[in-house]
Amino acid sequence: MQELPRGRARSAWAAAIGAALFVASVSACSSSEPEREYATPKELCGIKVSATSLEPLLPPGKKVAAKPASAIGVKRCRLEVDGKVVFSSSVEKLGADTSARDVATSAIGVNPNDAGADNGRFIYSKTGAVGRVECPKTAGADSSFWVTARVSDDADPADMHRFIKEYATAAAGSGACAVG
Repeated sequence: MQELPRGRARSAWAAAIGAALFVASVSACSSSEPEREYATPKELCGIKVSATSLEPLLPPGKKVAAKPASAIGVKRCRLEVDGKVVFSSSVEKLGADTSARDVATSAIGVNPNDAGADNGRFIYSKTGAVGRVECPKTAGADSSFWVTARVSDDADPADMHRFIKEYATAAAGSGACAVG
């Protein structure tokens, strides 16, 4: 069995161990979360949004890219961070009598029983949201327009609600009500 050092040697040995533990604890505390190196987009495939409402929904990473896609009656936008889809949004043309609950039934990331707001105009959760776009009267009485959003990682439901409200307002002013 090895004998412990005595006197000054013991003090020096204890100081060395203490310093090593201190450095380890400081480096553990300073290893912060990954950073967002990209600028938060100010539009989603042609629809302006504020970075303030979109940023809390996006993860850290180095590079962001918007990927638009369209089909009859639907305009989609996916955001990729470092090559991985992390956010999807859409503007959809549906029947005039469609409700937020109807849209939430088929939307990914939100369901009809999640939190609602504005007399049923919006439904939102920590992973998705739907909202009715208040289109100009010229859009036609036989249809309604809806925006959807979903995230790949959980978000604060209040941030999803704030985003979908802003996105629905922006979509109404962007010409999205003409999606056909």
